[in-house]
Amino acid sequence: MIAVAYERGTGEDMTVEQVARRMAAAIVAAGPEGWTECVSRGHAGRAGTGVFGGGYVVPGRTGAFYGMPSPHENLAVLGSSFQETHGWEHVALELRCRPSGAFELVVFRHTLAPGGGPEDGWTLTVDSSFEPPEPAAADSAERSALPQAGDPAEAVERLRALLLRHAEESGAEAKMPAPVTEAQLAAAEQRLGRPLPADLRALYLEADGDGDNEALDGYCWMPLDAALAERDGYIGVPTWFGWDLGWNHVVLDAEPPNTVRRCTGHPGWLPFATWFDGNFLAVDLAPAANGHPGQVIEVGRDFDEGPRYIASSVTAWLGQILGLPDPHAPQQSGDEANTVIVSTLDEHLTPAVQAIHLNDAPSPVDLTPLTTTPRLRRLHLNRCATADLTPLAALPVEDLTVGLTPATDLAPLTGHPHLASLAVASETPVDLAPLRTLPALRALDLSRCSTPDLALLADLPGLRYLALSEPQWDALTTTGRLPAHLAGARLAGKPPLTAALALLAALGVDTSTAYHLTGTVQNAI
Repeated sequence: MIAVAYERGTGEDMTVEQVARRMAAAIVAAGPEGWTECVSRGHAGRAGTGVFGGGYVVPGRTGAFYGMPSPHENLAVLGSSFQETHGWEHVALELRCRPSGAFELVVFRHTLAPGGGPEDGWTLTVDSSFEPPEPAAADSAERSALPQAGDPAEAVERLRALLLRHAEESGAEAKMPAPVTEAQLAAAEQRLGRPLPADLRALYLEADGDGDNEALDGYCWMPLDAALAERDGYIGVPTWFGWDLGWNHVVLDAEPPNTVRRCTGHPGWLPFATWFDGNFLAVDLAPAANGHPGQVIEVGRDFDEGPRYIASSVTAWLGQILGLPDPHAPQQSGDEANTVIVSTLDEHLTPAVQAIHLNDAPSPVDLTPLTTTPRLRRLHLNRCATADLTPLAALPVEDLTVGLTPATDLAPLTGHPHLASLAVASETPVDLAPLRTLPALRALDLSRCSTPDLALLADLPGLRYLALSEPQWDALTTTGRLPAHLAGARLAGKPPLTAALALLAALGVDTSTAYHLTGTVQNAI
């Protein structure tokens, strides 16, 4: 039998206290021999629950000892309780327990998010209204001067041919919905702020989608209203995962280059077909310089690094299903492997490569082979280091994670016009002065870097995200020169949630509503 003694936190709803005690009692009862502490970090809200890091700590054993009782049912109750009492749609929490039965629960809104790894600490959202811009999302970006490549009459003829083929293969004629009206098309175009491609327009005057017949190579051709709804709620806006996942996000270029804007969502993209897998074929009404208005691209769940080019028009896409060539398609390189994971830099490097993850290579790594990748946007050196960054100076790298050997410096990056996110690891002090010369830099991770002059970071007006260890944040706040425009931050390592709250307050966020509860559970004799 478990007997419970507790202290009230802030007089909040007893349900929170009861749930906290249940969680603590279960943790204490299941503790392994010799454990000294158990830390459980998680989140809860309408989107579900999750547990990150923590576990039982047993001296003499490396890391944390996992095997805690499942907390998800209790987390769900806590999420509902804080939704009702505080209006918090999502919460982050930490529960610390000791073998004595003493426990502490700290809860705050999802301005804080626990990291996924043991050293990932906490991600802090300082300005929830700010989202990093994508390279070509704005309509002010370079536009195509090419004409539409589709043919309305040919598109209708190909649609009918595909419906006939489907009927022959399935043994049943597809029952097509009634077409949309000219008035409906005009309303749709007004909602889009631009005209529909002539060939797609002609198809909707034949039928309002395919009635879920999936006659077009297994795709469902969507009704016009459904297409507009998907565009307004999902496809028309860039993807943003928050600072924990999005701080170094890069949008890659489609193949062929410069046919599609480098963004993950745009109001000029209208989805019109799907496999019901979260991905869509869309007509692109705002292509890049080498693309045709009305070209077909693939976007959605699996394309958070950028869209895929499919065909020069809906007419051409229907022709592809029929085995016909696309006469207006730009020349492709034939190599779509734009992201590679390698252990040496002489593997699979072609001009099409835009992202490289180099893992566990012998150090120092010679970056000279990167001259064969003129479109490189992302380079991650994972668990390896380089002695010379010079080969990166001429490459359009936007996201760089790099380890530095002793005496290596950042000088070769001076004035780099594209570098937007940078993570540096070094066991020896690194001069940060070249960072002042990086016009695009907005995200920086120095949590694994020894550096003597953190106060310099206040001289980076474009910096929006900063990751440091707890000692580094302490040193920086002591200088009184915090970067002025941070929208996100990370407190790396294994700090308690209370330390993350203190940093959040130092960055100007009101944390006075954070929930604290302490108590004790004891085994009754």
